[in-house]
Amino acid sequence: MKRIAAKEAVRGFSQLMEDAQSGPVTIEKNGRPVAVLYSYEEAQHIEELKEAEFDAFIHEGIKAADEGHIEPVTPELMNELIESGIKRANDRK
Repeated sequence: MKRIAAKEAVRGFSQLMEDAQSGPVTIEKNGRPVAVLYSYEEAQHIEELKEAEFDAFIHEGIKAADEGHIEPVTPELMNELIESGIKRANDRK
């Protein structure tokens, strides 16, 4: 993945947009990654993948309900689910 300093990205935004057409570009500030610029097509693809994952999660829940594998949602279970979701989100970073 190409990397570019934020100041350089500002000065050469037109080039940055062109570069993003061939692959993601990481924008760094003070040497730390702060953003990634994708082509529109790549962003659409990422959104489709996220929607597909969410749909699969919903279908798993429906299947579990149909099979009688449903637990009552207690405050403890809700906290576990939230912590699990946060961990999964952080693992993707």
